Parts: sequence; C-alpha cells; structure tokens
Amino acid sequence: MNNQNVHVLIIDDNEDILFMLRSMFQFKGYQVTVKENADDIENFIMGLSPDIILMDMLLSGANGSELCKQIKSNMDIASIPVVMISAMPHADKICLEAGADYFVSKPFEMDKMISTVAGAVENRNPVI
Repeated sequence: MNNQNVHVLIIDDNEDILFMLRSMFQFKGYQVTVKENADDIENFIMGLSPDIILMDMLLSGANGSELCKQIKSNMDIASIPVVMISAMPHADKICLEAGADYFVSKPFEMDKMISTVAGAVENRNPVI
C-alpha cells in the first residue's frame, strides 16, 4: 500500500511527541492528523476515518486504555487498528487487555514505530 493513501491519527498530549511523530510519518509519506486530547474522541474518529490510531496510554484528563476500550466497543470504528504507546512498566499488558492491537514502549526507535504502523495497516488491508 502506498503511504500517501494511509491516514494516521496520533493522540497524545505531549507537544514534542506529537511534533516528532507527525514529522516522522509525514516524511515517510503518510497523511497525519494529530489530536492533543480525548474530547469527543469517538465522533472525531468517525468523522476522520483514519486507517490507524496511535495513542498514548496516559493523556491529560483521560486514560488511554479506557479510550481504547471505547473505540473497540464502537462497531463503527472498532476495526481501525490501535497502537498504544507508553513508558509505564507493564503498560503493554494493560493496553492489550483494553483491546489495543499493538503496543510500542517509550522511548521507541523510529524504525520500530514505522514498521509497526506499516504492518498494522498491511494486516488490515491485505493485498489480494
């Protein structure tokens, strides 16, 4: 799949991480939308229709793993792969139990993040 056809939604309340991830994925040719909070997240996602969601586990005023549960329980958006990111110990287990499709621990290697996203999108849209 051509990266230009892949829309990545990044949800994180850290401006530096948003800037880095946005820059990294745009450089690789992805379409990128960033969101700094979880306000009205389900409607936002339905209106945007991203191909993949990258979301921090700890957001100001919100728990990313709880948001993941909401996303995965909404049949209109449940099929969108969710990659959770966190620096918390044992966060991988919490996020995967919440329904995340993938987990990447912080700090992460850029290549690891890009390959995780590429693999998630490829698995969602297999080439026939």
